[in-house]
Amino acid sequence: MPAFVAGLLPILFLPVAVDSFILPRAGLALVGGAGVFGAGLVWGKGRLGALGLPAAATAAAVVLAGLFSLAPNLSLVGAYGRYESAPVRLAYLGLLCGAAWIGERRWVVTAFLVGCGLASTEAIGQALLGALPRPDGNLGQPNLLGGLLAMALPLAVHRGITEAEGGTSGRMGNRPWLVLAGLLAAGLVVSASRSGWLAALAGLAVLAALLAPRRLRWLAAVVGGVLLVAAALLLLLSPLRQLNQDTGSARLGVWRDSLSVVAARPLVGWGEDTLGLVFGRYQTQDWEPGDSFDRAHSLPLDLAAAQGFLGLAACTWLFVTWWWGVLRRPELLGFAGAAAAYLAWAMLNFDWAPVTAAFWLLAGAAWPGRGNGVHRAIVWRGALAAGALVAALSLALPALLADIHFYGGRPAQAAVADPLQPRYRAAAGGLDNLRAAARLNDPQPDVYTSLGDAEAAAGHQQAAGNAYRRALQLYPFYSEARRKLALAAASR
Repeated sequence: MPAFVAGLLPILFLPVAVDSFILPRAGLALVGGAGVFGAGLVWGKGRLGALGLPAAATAAAVVLAGLFSLAPNLSLVGAYGRYESAPVRLAYLGLLCGAAWIGERRWVVTAFLVGCGLASTEAIGQALLGALPRPDGNLGQPNLLGGLLAMALPLAVHRGITEAEGGTSGRMGNRPWLVLAGLLAAGLVVSASRSGWLAALAGLAVLAALLAPRRLRWLAAVVGGVLLVAAALLLLLSPLRQLNQDTGSARLGVWRDSLSVVAARPLVGWGEDTLGLVFGRYQTQDWEPGDSFDRAHSLPLDLAAAQGFLGLAACTWLFVTWWWGVLRRPELLGFAGAAAAYLAWAMLNFDWAPVTAAFWLLAGAAWPGRGNGVHRAIVWRGALAAGALVAALSLALPALLADIHFYGGRPAQAAVADPLQPRYRAAAGGLDNLRAAARLNDPQPDVYTSLGDAEAAAGHQQAAGNAYRRALQLYPFYSEARRKLALAAASR
């Protein structure tokens, strides 16, 4: 089961949904997380060991942030297009714990590499055919392709130069993995994902330093660090800075304003997937004219905004423990390279199911807490596994069904299928639906200008003004909302 999830994450999409790429993978993370967790709970023989307490603390931080969330419905079902809800965060933990209990590494890595190879092949085909401005390998976003391939490269290289599990000198039979590594590198190049390039270099540098003889390890680490800094400077100071019409300078301002968001609610955060409702209150400049922000574009800041310092501390504890366990095992160094690549990528991006679910699953598969214990209390284990799966299906299936209705031009039916998702109410239009979308905390500012227009048309000038002000709270540089607010005030 872990291998099945690992192989599907890079390639799964649903062409009959509006969100064909992210939503199916978020659903896979939910259901796969519950399934892998349940399978490990009932049949797995491994142990979490030192990872147990930090994993429990991480789960508690997710639940606590959800209980105190600014928008409980968004923290339960996720904002449309993002879906980083509290259940998805718990599903990531389910992937990690379940994969650690099951203890199967070889097939998990093989399936993941094959899936990434298929995504890379598709991206290369897209580039050759000019099918997309930026090839995305059917992931819906080129940076997601970059993140996945950056993680896959160290795993493929490690397999190509060592025995898959033994950590000894490679054989001719492992050379095909180096061929696959070349394919992954080509897909990474055509993705034009600068964060993916840096992440891949970071992962390979960590792998090279760890594989070097002990007496040369520090030298290899220094050389790798110099290369990484040189690559970053090249991206900042060369014409590559303008790649994709994105200088990256806006991130610096977003990071600074995000610190104010975190400081305003530092202990338990604002709740999962609520940053789009809060960021505008603290936004000091129009960092990307015409666009509001729902992510801080840096993993630590996003995590602190969602779960506060309690969540950030728990997750840090979890992965410091993980690193300590993995670095002592030579056969796991490919996983260390993949983890370094993910962390480098996430520092410039944010958790998103297609990449993040794969990372947590690989982290669980790598964990060396092996054991041969016999599970007792099988009844309650089975009940807990079944409950987790039912809960995941009850969230994933309505979301997919609603988006299929949305694709078919039936937003009203979509709103019935997924009543907590505000996007479908907003798409259905009409005063009542727009009011419902506002009550459900839709993070898109234009929803509130549409609501203001509908209120004004109905003669409710005060309500119209309130809606325009709400749009400006979400995005204070929204000139259309400001103009309409002035008109509404004048008409009163």
